[in-house]
Parts: sequence; C-alpha cells; structure tokens
Amino acid sequence: MSKPDFISWMQSHLGALYEAREDEVFANAFDTAFSPSCEVRVNHAPSTLDALKDSISSRKAAAKGVALSWENIISTGNRPDEPSVVAGTLIVTRSMMFRVRAAPAERLTHINFSARVEPLEDSTVQADENDDRRRITSLYLTSVDSAPAIHFVTPNPISQEKKK
Repeated sequence: MSKPDFISWMQSHLGALYEAREDEVFANAFDTAFSPSCEVRVNHAPSTLDALKDSISSRKAAAKGVALSWENIISTGNRPDEPSVVAGTLIVTRSMMFRVRAAPAERLTHINFSARVEPLEDSTVQADENDDRRRITSLYLTSVDSAPAIHFVTPNPISQEKKK
C-alpha cells in the first residue's frame, strides 16, 4: 500500500487527536503523530508536547460530538520519504453535553498551524499501518476558542392594519 500524501497524512493524524473519545485512543493517536523531540510553539510561546497533549485532552471533557473543518491546507513537498511543511487552518466544532435555548451548546476552536513532517529512522519510532514512520517534528499553532452566536427568535410585529 502506498503512503498518503502529506496533506492527507496531516488531516488523518491531527484530526484523530481531536476526534478521539477514549484516553487510550487519544494517547495512541498522539504518539503516532508527534516525534518525541517535537518543537512546539502555541500562540508564539514555547511549549512542550505534554502541555499540548493536556490542552487538547482537556477540551474534549464536556463534548459529546466533534466536527472538523479543514481550510487552505498546503504542503511544500509531495515525496513521502522527504521532509515537508504542511500548513493550514483547522476549525474544531464541539457540541457540548448541555443546552442553550433548547439546542446543544457549541464551542469553536480556530487553529492555524504550520508543521514540519519528516520520516524518522529512529528505532524507537514504530511505523503505522502503512509502514509509515513520518512524524511531526516541529509544530507552530495559533489557537482561539469562541462560542458561536446564539440566534434568538425575533417576533414579527403585527401592524395595526393586519390586526383589524
């Protein structure tokens, strides 16, 4: 089986982190996405892999559903055996367990990312189901959380003429 291109690889591996429900699935997805020595910057501040892992994991606490939307994904390379940079935008929409005005509450996370993905020949890195040893070795992301606007029903005024 051939290895997926960098954009498909990034979407499946990064997406798996946000879609994982169980802790074991999340931990496995995290380990298959990142190099143990990955450089991480969140909102232009140096961070660690453990901090990133905790941040992503904590956001799924009250969510009952997740939808991912990918925008403007680009890649600098198309040979899976060479390093490449993949950049783009991921919008994570979480449906929460509680309701606002009879509809599930939602949280939006807008993530702009730039990731260096490269094949690792390190013996500690296990290949995935496609015999793929690619991992994210550097990740820069800007993340903003927001709540979508709540649209209240606006009553239509009845004119005096229609009343009669």
